[in-house]
Amino acid sequence: MDATTLTLRLCKAQIRLECPLSLTRTTPLETIQKFPPLVQWLDTLDTQTLNANTKDKIVVDKITIQSIDEFGSGKIGFLKFKVSATHTQENKQLPGTVFLRGGSVAMLIILRTSVGEQRKLSFQDDSFVLLTEQPRMAAPMFNMVEIPAGMLDGKGEFAGTAAREIHEETGLVIDSSELIELTPLDGPQGLFPSVGACDERVHFFACEKTVTDEQLDQLRGKLSGLRDDGELITLRLVRMCDLWQQTHDMKATTAMYLWDRWVHKQCQ
Repeated sequence: MDATTLTLRLCKAQIRLECPLSLTRTTPLETIQKFPPLVQWLDTLDTQTLNANTKDKIVVDKITIQSIDEFGSGKIGFLKFKVSATHTQENKQLPGTVFLRGGSVAMLIILRTSVGEQRKLSFQDDSFVLLTEQPRMAAPMFNMVEIPAGMLDGKGEFAGTAAREIHEETGLVIDSSELIELTPLDGPQGLFPSVGACDERVHFFACEKTVTDEQLDQLRGKLSGLRDDGELITLRLVRMCDLWQQTHDMKATTAMYLWDRWVHKQCQ
């Protein structure tokens, strides 16, 4: 077992980071420590530890790396580890399985054929929403229908990443200035879809585009995605008012709710 000691910047707590030699032969501890989602995880832990009340205090003293998945570029994509965490007042060990993948962005792309069309709540809106259909082996579903989404890069630039992911998955060119911020800004940047074991926080945007009927026809069934990276994406168009019953994607349902809140706020 390869190991080192991490010292949190603010609270000065020390944590033992250990990893099997079978993993560090190809991915050294120095590389693991620089993995952006792990850096963010440790920063959040640092802040939580510093500000915790006595009754809420949790002590983390060890992180044991269990698996590392790398992308084709050689960069770490996913990290799984076990945390030794104790609730001090209750003197109890807490569940500590963590799957790190970092933040992501999700986009509600609304396509309208009339310029200046009045915004409506989602259940009243018959404009089209652009969706992606692709295999998702975690489900496992061979034809999962979702709103476009993608992982953040190490810089954590939400709007820029969202615009790039839209282009990669749909072929549409959208300037980041066209994106409407949907995620609540009070609290963490993003919403946690599976916080029981995963650090992912999703940042939501919407974008309205005016298109012709011919452009809509061109988008229907179009093949897209980064084929060299194994992305087999087909584009689908669904009317906004029907979206809730056309997908099992929780991001889509969340985006609809956030969109309705945003539209309501604009009308006040």
